[in-house]
Amino acid sequence: MAEIKTDVLSTVSSSGSGLQLKSLTSSLVEAETSGERTLTERQITDTNTTISAMGQLSQQVGLLKSSMASIAETASRTSTSSSDEVSIEVTEESTATDVSAVVEVLNLASKQSLSFIFDTSVTLSTEINQASVSLNTEAWDSAASFEIDSDNATLTGLTEALNEIDGINASLLYTGTGYALIIKSEEGTENALDDVSIDAIKSVLQMTDSAVDGTMDAEENPLGVTSNETEAQNASLLVDGISVVRSSNVFEDLFAGHKITLNAVGTSTLSSSDTSASVKDRVTKFLAATNELKSYLSKATQRGINGAEPGPLAGDVAAKSILDSIRNITTQPITGFGDDVYLAQIGIMTAQDGTLTLNEERFAEALAENPDLGGALFTTTYGSPNSDLSISGLSFAPPQAGTYDLVYDSSTATATLDGQSLTISTNSNGNVVLRSNDGDTEGITITLGTDESLTTTVRYGQSLADQLQDYSDSLLGTSGLLARRETALDEDLLEFETQIEDIDSKVAQLTERYNIQFGRMEAVISSLKRTGEYMQSMMDSWIASK
Repeated sequence: MAEIKTDVLSTVSSSGSGLQLKSLTSSLVEAETSGERTLTERQITDTNTTISAMGQLSQQVGLLKSSMASIAETASRTSTSSSDEVSIEVTEESTATDVSAVVEVLNLASKQSLSFIFDTSVTLSTEINQASVSLNTEAWDSAASFEIDSDNATLTGLTEALNEIDGINASLLYTGTGYALIIKSEEGTENALDDVSIDAIKSVLQMTDSAVDGTMDAEENPLGVTSNETEAQNASLLVDGISVVRSSNVFEDLFAGHKITLNAVGTSTLSSSDTSASVKDRVTKFLAATNELKSYLSKATQRGINGAEPGPLAGDVAAKSILDSIRNITTQPITGFGDDVYLAQIGIMTAQDGTLTLNEERFAEALAENPDLGGALFTTTYGSPNSDLSISGLSFAPPQAGTYDLVYDSSTATATLDGQSLTISTNSNGNVVLRSNDGDTEGITITLGTDESLTTTVRYGQSLADQLQDYSDSLLGTSGLLARRETALDEDLLEFETQIEDIDSKVAQLTERYNIQFGRMEAVISSLKRTGEYMQSMMDSWIASK
């Protein structure tokens, strides 16, 4: 209620009407504004409650998103090694296959190491030859070059220039009596500097072809350099008796979806497989995260029928829409994994209250029949029954999930996917590459192992965990449903608060108006009373004079 700055009425008018005019004014003003104020204050309370509930809903959606991301990253495939000599790790579960192999490491990959030990008289500032230096290895596409000039013609300058080259590491060491320059390549023989490169470095260090290691000679070896080389070596191993060579001790091209690390010479038995226990653990976490959001939404949107307390989001269209979408996502078929996959196939059922439950017996049977079913829940993937194809797509703009017919005719150099023409090119390895630039398959890239005509299918399947994660992203984004709903509620709240201010102004205006009107009435009544009193006095005087 707005304050009345000037109280022109007494609580009880003793000289006028005798009415409690201040109380009457308050009652009249309240009668005219209380209904509107009560409604608006109720709307403010309800809006604040909804805003609070929307905040909790955003938190729940955020939890679902993070849970789905964590579950998708967790491996259900278990990989083991019988010894420390070789390690195996799952890196890409969507492409990983079962592994059972005996690996014998014959020798580890090593780096080329070049050392140049200088005479004790050589310092970091001792001048070296100025020259254009070009270095190369078998693995590099082209030589790497740098300049040694008047600005960097020292051991320090040479070391810094070498360290600018990818694949080369150089360091200067003080041995206690003098300096040594150590240059190392990456592991493997193909990464070692060639003889021409080594000669170029020796030339900068003022060593001629006739230089004698360790012998200081003003013409042939003025820095008294002693040079040594430890040659690079490839890793050599036997995999189930088959000879394998790699340039590094860590590689990911031996078993699909796995990283192998060679730690020492020796023999290890490697294995990798999906286990029902690990898949079940992921399913349990998946159900818990999904049920938590569904449970919150069910309670928050309940109508309060039959005397029950309505939820804070009862009747909220946005919240109801989210609940319906979550239900649809978890009940519709998951496409792009060969045949459509339904949760019921895996033993995931919907209870009467809408929560998802796991029938463990049915789950175990389903995974025994088809171990790949878990991928529909957790692993988004591209695939084809033709193992000679390599399929990929754009992570930021994936195609529509599904299975599509691929037809390639090598004689006419034409190809279609889902009836849409594909662009055809050749990559650096000479493989034919097919790309879709339109329709539901847009972004799919198919690399052929051989340039032969074929008819097959290509599929893209988005896992249920990724579907829920993407849906959560769409809700939480700046233009998402939750953000739009929260903006609308903030605008409603601002409008209601403005209405309260308008009501306060109305109260002040009405109070002032009634004060003036009742003030005028009191003035008239007081004037009439004074006139009456004067006439009564005159009558009394007239009677007394008789």
